[in-house]
Amino acid sequence: MAKVGGLGDVIGSLPKALAAVGVEPAIILPRYETIPRDGLKPVIESQPVIYNGEPETVAVYEGSLPDTEIPVFYVENEKYLSKGGPIYFSKSAIAEHDAEFHRFHFFSHAVYALLTDKILPFTPDVVHANDWHTGILVELLKISPQPLPTVFTIHNLANQGVFRDRNSLAEGIRHATAVTTVSETYAKEIQMPVYGAGLDALLRTVRPVGILNGVDYGTLPAPRDRAEAKAALQKELGLTVDPAVPVFGLVSRLVEQKGIHLIGKALERFVSEANAQFVFLGVGEDRYENMLRGYAEKYPKNVSANLFFSEETANAIYQGSDFFLMPSLFEPSGLGQMIAMYYGTVPIVRKTGGLADSVTAETGFVFDDPKPEALEGAVGDAVKAFADAERMAALRDRCRKQDFSWKRSAMEYAKLYDKIRI
Repeated sequence: MAKVGGLGDVIGSLPKALAAVGVEPAIILPRYETIPRDGLKPVIESQPVIYNGEPETVAVYEGSLPDTEIPVFYVENEKYLSKGGPIYFSKSAIAEHDAEFHRFHFFSHAVYALLTDKILPFTPDVVHANDWHTGILVELLKISPQPLPTVFTIHNLANQGVFRDRNSLAEGIRHATAVTTVSETYAKEIQMPVYGAGLDALLRTVRPVGILNGVDYGTLPAPRDRAEAKAALQKELGLTVDPAVPVFGLVSRLVEQKGIHLIGKALERFVSEANAQFVFLGVGEDRYENMLRGYAEKYPKNVSANLFFSEETANAIYQGSDFFLMPSLFEPSGLGQMIAMYYGTVPIVRKTGGLADSVTAETGFVFDDPKPEALEGAVGDAVKAFADAERMAALRDRCRKQDFSWKRSAMEYAKLYDKIRI
């Protein structure tokens, strides 16, 4: 199994929605060490690849996306792709290690060799590449004697894959036939210096298209009775089981982007004033893990810091919390707020990127200023709403009625593929 963050969710969900609107997708991934060969079909025993002037080879295995007939091709190479532990080499998932750059630069060269030699069991009309990891592939396909049209999607502009004198994300943006990102607001934001991470001028020349990410509702556990889900969450995490206190949940990578440092002031105040409970799940930078661990030690009956990742615990938080925290400094799309709303859990978000495109005052609590006082004010408004049973019921009902399925977004991608197809 291999899945990390929102990009993992997209690759597991978007192809199914594309197939439903008439596109014939295929997925190409590295065969990471965590993906066993068992059950995979060998399709290419040995394909030569030249990388950094040195000869290498890859093998290719075929599987399928779970519960579909969509093919997934796994590229194996012991030196760069299939040994050395996890997908990323840092807990923040930000490109920092030489081994990580070599892994994905090699993967780009390997996929280029496979596509240009036309030995895979399919021939693509369009290549849809994602984030810095495949930026070099986009460049190779542009300068190839047999160029292929490409869509390059930016999932997180801040993670650029800068290695020595090469910026992998910039290469993808510069050479793609079309550039997209994962919400309309984020597409506009990254063309401004404050959000552009040094690439705003380049982005203003390509004018990325914003297509909001979706949720594959079919992969989510069925909603539980809300009162039962809340009591089970409190009991499981060692908090006081009390339906009368508001529970605030957060499921996130613990990095600066996610606004973790904004939480402390609200937590301290409302644990004291409202006996509120805060539940955290995620891994990331030591400073944020230590901060949350400290709050859990200080308030053991009100704060639970789960410094790991578990799908089961994440779902328990989505369903059992009253409110879902996403105080991000920037957020290209965000899926947590969409999943939370499916279960009637009310989001508290900063007005940025996909959060601004998916949450309104009718479905949650939105604040602008990326400061602790602004989040504190939004949490205070939520605490007041929690005390009004009728208002809370209406909020939850409006959240449940939101539709963030992939269908609309898949149709937009399909139109874009048709537009650039040779």
